[in-house]
Amino acid sequence: MQTTKLTHTILDVILKMPGLKVNREEFFRRSFPKEDTERLIEIGPAGYFGQAELEKRAAQLIQNATLRSSAMSFAAGIPGGLAIAATIPADTTQFYAVVLRLAQELGYLYGREELWSNQELATKKGRETLILYLGAMLGVSGTGAMLRVLSSKLSARALERIPQKALEQTIYYPLIRKVATFFGAKITKGTFARGVSKIVPVLGGAVAGGITYATMKPMARRLQKELAAGLTDNPDLLEHDLIELKQIGSAEHSQDHRK
Repeated sequence: MQTTKLTHTILDVILKMPGLKVNREEFFRRSFPKEDTERLIEIGPAGYFGQAELEKRAAQLIQNATLRSSAMSFAAGIPGGLAIAATIPADTTQFYAVVLRLAQELGYLYGREELWSNQELATKKGRETLILYLGAMLGVSGTGAMLRVLSSKLSARALERIPQKALEQTIYYPLIRKVATFFGAKITKGTFARGVSKIVPVLGGAVAGGITYATMKPMARRLQKELAAGLTDNPDLLEHDLIELKQIGSAEHSQDHRK
């Protein structure tokens, strides 16, 4: 319980960092200035670019994000996070802020909806989507399957197999807790934090993308792979995902009963 509370405190700190928010329409206009951005926004990147071109754009997005120094300034400090700074290195929270910024960009590129309203996460689901993105980037089992099941192409068919209430109570929320626990364990154990702090020094209050290359790129590629799979209307993949999620739900249910 303490680990989960600490995890959400850390996430609150990260999500409030200046520059983390990515507005969907602004992202398209900034990233694709030579394209018909109104048309791109209207029909979505998959319809506008096509699958092969979309993959190239995603690869370039990841390459650019991991090579360049982050444009996000964290010089103002960690909002509301002074108490946590004693236990969690600032460069670690900065690293994850950059990671989640890239995650949002990949999500929008693969057709996901706007997460923000003004400066706040639009809904509770918006925050949970970011947690699922983080889980996919960290390789937490089930997060990719859940992202696909919740995608517009597959969600209606998935709900024919698992009622929404059962999906949320037995699989969705346990999976959110699983990601939070996994992330919290990495942070509180300090091993990942120390590894990141060695390769991600604070340079002028920003994280150097080139130095984070070896860590961030594989994380981004994991998320890209899961999001790309969600664009296909593949019954076999849906079946595989539903089986995986049911197994996770059963395992979490059994674990809760043993406590």
